[in-house]
Amino acid sequence: MYAHVALNAYLPDNPEAILTYAVPPQLRPLSVGALVWVPLGPRRVQGVVLEFMTQRPQGFVVRDILEHADPEAIAAPAQLALAQWFSQTQAVRLWEAVQLTMPPGVKQEIERTWRPTEQGQKIELGVLDERERAILFHLRRVGEQSERQLRVDLRGSDADLRRSYTELHERGLIALGSLVSRPAAKPKREWSVQSTSINPAEALAELSKAPRLAAIYQAILEQALDGETVLLPELRDVGATLSHLRSLALRNLIQLEQVEVRRDPLLGRIPPLEFPPELTLEQERGWRQIVEAQDLAARTGKAKPILLHGVTGSGKTELYLRAIGRALRNGGQALVLVPEIALTTQLVRRFAARFPEQLAVLHSELSVGERYDEWRRLRRGAAQVAIGSRSAIWSPLGKLQLIIVDEEHEHSFKHEATPYYHARDLAVKLAELAGAVLILGSATPSLESAYAVQINKYEVLELHERVGRKTVAGVTKADPIPMPPVQIVDMRSELKAGVRSMFSRPLQSAIQRTLEKREQTILFLNRRGIASFVMCRDCGTTIQCPRCAVALAVHGTEGEPNAPPTLRCHYCGHVDWVPRNCPSCFSTRIRDFGVGTQRVVEEVKLLYPEARVMRWDRDVTGRKGSHEALLNQFTQHEADILVGTQMVAKGFDLPLVTLVGVITADTALNLPDFRSGERTFQLLAQVAGRAGRRAGGGQVIIQSYNPEHYAIQAAAQHDYRQFYREEIAFRRTAHYPPFSRLIRFMTQSPSSKTVERVVREFDTQLREELERRRIRDWAIIGPSPAFLQKVRDLYRWHILVRLPDPTDLLHALKIPAGWTIDVDPVSLL
Repeated sequence: MYAHVALNAYLPDNPEAILTYAVPPQLRPLSVGALVWVPLGPRRVQGVVLEFMTQRPQGFVVRDILEHADPEAIAAPAQLALAQWFSQTQAVRLWEAVQLTMPPGVKQEIERTWRPTEQGQKIELGVLDERERAILFHLRRVGEQSERQLRVDLRGSDADLRRSYTELHERGLIALGSLVSRPAAKPKREWSVQSTSINPAEALAELSKAPRLAAIYQAILEQALDGETVLLPELRDVGATLSHLRSLALRNLIQLEQVEVRRDPLLGRIPPLEFPPELTLEQERGWRQIVEAQDLAARTGKAKPILLHGVTGSGKTELYLRAIGRALRNGGQALVLVPEIALTTQLVRRFAARFPEQLAVLHSELSVGERYDEWRRLRRGAAQVAIGSRSAIWSPLGKLQLIIVDEEHEHSFKHEATPYYHARDLAVKLAELAGAVLILGSATPSLESAYAVQINKYEVLELHERVGRKTVAGVTKADPIPMPPVQIVDMRSELKAGVRSMFSRPLQSAIQRTLEKREQTILFLNRRGIASFVMCRDCGTTIQCPRCAVALAVHGTEGEPNAPPTLRCHYCGHVDWVPRNCPSCFSTRIRDFGVGTQRVVEEVKLLYPEARVMRWDRDVTGRKGSHEALLNQFTQHEADILVGTQMVAKGFDLPLVTLVGVITADTALNLPDFRSGERTFQLLAQVAGRAGRRAGGGQVIIQSYNPEHYAIQAAAQHDYRQFYREEIAFRRTAHYPPFSRLIRFMTQSPSSKTVERVVREFDTQLREELERRRIRDWAIIGPSPAFLQKVRDLYRWHILVRLPDPTDLLHALKIPAGWTIDVDPVSLL
C-alpha cells in the first residue's frame, strides 16, 4: 500500500509538497487524514495522508512512512476535502491549509542541536574568541541544546552565531545533532486513587502512628464512595502528595494509577436543563421550512443554504436549537459558528442547557490543552455539537448534518492573517461537501447573502416580530413585542444651540429617566481610549507613532485613576507620554481631540455621579474569562451604564437594557472602503437591537453629524430593505461585490523606494497575465500605498484586482516571495 502525503516542507520543484511513501505493515490500517512522520532527505518532517494507492510508483525509490505523529490526529474527510479545495482556490500552500484540520498543539519540527565534544570539554577557553568562548562555555554548562534556545540564551544574531557554530564544529569542539520539538498539547494525566481495604477501621488503626497518612486515607474513604476513584488534585486540601499516596499503596490500602483527565472549559458552569418554549406562528412556519431542508439533505445529500433573516430578538436561537436537536436525533453532528469570543458566553449557556454533555467549545480564549481535548472529543464522537469562533470550521465532525453561522454578516469571521479565509464562505463549501444543511442567521445580512437570495441561490426564512413571553394563569405563551423607537439627533443643531457636551440634550434626559427607573443603559462608541489624537493648535502637528503612519491615541492607565494619560499605538503597541510642548514649534497650546470610550466613562461619571459605570472594550478584556465576567456583572445589574465598542453590539440578550445611546454614528462612514455604509448600518441596527427586548419596551438615540445618510436613516427605521435597495444600487454601479470578486495583493518593506519599485514590477506582470489569459471585465485599482502606509517600520503598498472569478489568475501567476494575497477581502484599509 502506498500513500500520497502533504508535507510540511518547501520543495521548489513541487509547490504542493506532495510525495509518495510506502505504508509499512506495522502502521496498517492507516487512515486518510492521519498526521505522520516521514523521511525527507536526511531529515524527518510531518505530513498528512491525502489518499492511498496500491500500484507502486515507477522511476524513484519509495521510502516508508516512519510513524504516527499523534495517533488521534486524524482529519475528518469533509474537512480534509475542504482544505484541499481551499488551497486550490485561494492561492494557499497545501500544508498551510491541511494543518488547519489538525488538533491544536500537535505541530512538531526537527530542530538542530549542538553539544560539546570530548575535545571541547578539555580545551582552554582563552584560546577562543569572545563569541566562540560564550557558546562553548554555555554548552559545557547545560549540555546539548537547540539552536533556537541558544539564540534566546546568548542573545546573538543568527548570522554571528552560525559562523561561530561552523568554526567550532570544524575544529571538532562541538557536534551537530537533532531533536524533535515537544508538542504544545498532549493528553493530561493525573494520579487516580481507589481504596482497596475491606475493613477501613483496621486500616485507620494501622495508621495511628502516621497521623498525616491517616488524615489522607480518611479523606479518600469519604470521597471515594461506592468504589469511585479520587484524583490527586482533589486531595490537595488535606495536604496529600504523590509520596503520601505511594506510602499508602505500599501498605496495600489504595490502588494508585495514572488516568487521562479532560480539561473541561465548562467545568462548574453547566446551567440547569432547559425545555423548549412554545413557538410563535412565524417561528412555526420557519421551523417547518428548516425541517423540509433537513429531510431533503437526508434524501439527496443536497440542500440550498437558508438565510434566516430575523430582526433582533425574533427567536433565531430557538430555531437553531431545534434544528440541532433534530440533527442529533437523526444520528448526526452540528457545527455552530459565532463571530466573537464574547458572544459564545450566552450562547454556550443556552446550548449547554439544552444539550448537556454533548457540547464542545472551541475558541482562542481557551488554553491549547482545552482546545486539544475538545477537538479529540469531537473526533471520537463523544461530543455531537461544536460551537466556536471562525477556526471551529475545521472541527473534525465526521457525521456533520447541520452548520449554523450566527450573525453571518460579521467581518470577524474573516481570518486576517496567512492563510486568509472567511469562515462563512468556507461553511457554504463544507455544507456542500458534507451534504449538510447550512443556516446563515442575521438581523442585518451581508450584501452577498441577501443578493444570493435575490438570484435564487439561497432560500430565505424571515422573522419580522420580536418574541416576548407572557404568563397567564400560570401558562407562559409567546407574545410579540414591538421594535424600540429610534430618535436621530442632529449634532450640528446641538452645536448651534450651544451644547458642547458629547451628550445631546435628548440623550442626557433619557439617561436620567432610565437611572430613575432603575433600568440599564448602553452607550456605544466604536473607538477606544480617551481621545483620538493629540495636536498642536498653533502649527497643526499631530503626535504620530514613530513606527506606524498613524496618530497615537490617548489612553488612561487601567486601575490607576490618578496616573497621567499615555499615548498608545493601536497597531504596534508603542507607548509614550503626552508631551507638554509641541515637538515641532514648542508651543504649549497642545491638546487632545476626539473621544474614546474612556473619555465617555469620565463624562458619564461627571454628569451622573450616582450611576455605576462599566466599560467593555479590548483594553479591559485581555484576560481569560474577562468577557464572561463583564457580561455576568452587567446582567446581574452590578452596573447601570455600559460604555463599549462594537463588542456591545453583538447578539446579547440583556433584559434590563431599555436605552441605547450611540455617541457618534459617523465613525466608519467616511473611511475609504466600499463597505463603510454597510458596516455603519449593521453596527447601528445591531446595537439598537439591544434595547427593549422585554415587554417594558425601550428607546434608541443615535447622534450624528450626517443624519441624512441612507445607512443611518434605514437603521433608525429598522428597515433592511430600504438599506439594501440603496446599497445594492451603489455596488452595481461601481461593479463591486457581489457583482464581482476582489483580490488584494500586498507587500511591505523597510524601504519606501524598494516597496514602490517591487509593487510596480508586479503590477506590470499582473496586467500582462490578465491580457494574455483574455480574462474579461477586469480592472486594477492601484498600485498605491495602503490606507495605513506604514506599520511596525514597514512601508505597505497594495494592488486591488476586480474580476468575475479569481481562480484562473491565481493558478497562472508566479507570485514573488514577500507578498500576501487576500481573496474577497472584507476591508481595504
